[in-house]
Amino acid sequence: MTTPMTPQSQANPQPSPPRILTAVQTKIAYNVGTLSPVSRKHAQEGLCDGRMSMIRCYKHDDDYYFELQEKIRVKVSDEETPTCSSCSNSDGRACRHIWWVNDQILNTKVAPHDKSRAQYEISRDGQAARENGRANQGKEGEPFMFYDYLDETELPRVAKLGGWWMQDPSDRRDLMLVEQTAANILSAFEPCGILSKQHGQDNFEMLQRESQALFARYRNEMIRQVKSAPFLLIALGAAVPEAERDLLHLTKVHSRIERIFFDFGYWRVIRTPNESNLDATAEALHNEIGYLQSFVLDPRHYGKMGISLQGRIVGILLYTLEQLIVHAADVHDSAAVTTPQYSGLSLKDRSLLHKMIDPTSQSMFALDVLGKLGQEVLHNEMVQERAERLADLLRNEPVPEVYIQELEKLVGLVG
Repeated sequence: MTTPMTPQSQANPQPSPPRILTAVQTKIAYNVGTLSPVSRKHAQEGLCDGRMSMIRCYKHDDDYYFELQEKIRVKVSDEETPTCSSCSNSDGRACRHIWWVNDQILNTKVAPHDKSRAQYEISRDGQAARENGRANQGKEGEPFMFYDYLDETELPRVAKLGGWWMQDPSDRRDLMLVEQTAANILSAFEPCGILSKQHGQDNFEMLQRESQALFARYRNEMIRQVKSAPFLLIALGAAVPEAERDLLHLTKVHSRIERIFFDFGYWRVIRTPNESNLDATAEALHNEIGYLQSFVLDPRHYGKMGISLQGRIVGILLYTLEQLIVHAADVHDSAAVTTPQYSGLSLKDRSLLHKMIDPTSQSMFALDVLGKLGQEVLHNEMVQERAERLADLLRNEPVPEVYIQELEKLVGLVG
């Protein structure tokens, strides 16, 4: 007897699409089981894409805009469905970019502990979300309207919660400030990286894309692992005006130093001698500061630098030391295992602070470069206040008094 043929579709049935999708970047769970196959496909493409990143956001004529890579813009309007500049939504379905933006917005609203207890549904057109599936909730939650949330919470606060850069491209003054800030800091850290006059805008956009991609890649990990403070923005932000601090992630300085402090944060969590090494972290930071010193003191560049830029460099050096001292205690106090269990590491002889003092030269790493700067920089009131605070912190550490006195002398605090 001949065995009847089984259709291929019956022999190898296709798996049904998942009803629950968990966003790769935010870890929020979404119930997409009620959506059409097309909408479900858009949701999966948006939520499972770990490469999308927010370039900037802004408000214009009562509408909210979120710009992604390649100048893709998602617009959120009142009483209208969200639209995407690169995808047609003639059928009223939210595209993958709208799904991704909605997930990012919702992430600024959902508490971390709720992500594992609740699921969310987003409407077909992307205008609203609804919470359901919470264990202790008997009925579905009220609709969450994305436009209303942005309007009530206000975009500056939402952007801060999301870690996004807020800038209206129609405001040329803001763009000029960003370009000048990037050019100034690049001129200190990257001798060949100053924005080109001829191709300035192209270089700026390339720099922005590179830094934004890196920022998106590390931001969540840094927030999770280094809860005390993002060292990079603290150390660099001290040297520039308040208005420019949020723009620092647009520079390659961000990528140069963030890697070091990310490794330091990783070490704080892992705390095993093989996974991430504090000695290597300290050496890497020392090398980066050494690069800055060599550039500042290079005769080809030193004479061209203005007083304000030299003041920024002093601020970077002093504030970096200050933060290393403050957070060296965090490393010791918040250790997940006792000190003898990881190579005898102790605050006294293995902290980043002491690694920054070069025992071969008997000099603090910041003193050499400070000594070559003029009094108009070193005797600046801001520099003196920063140095005085640093000296006070150093006196609570096992640091030779000669280092502290030399620092105070350089900035004119003592005769």
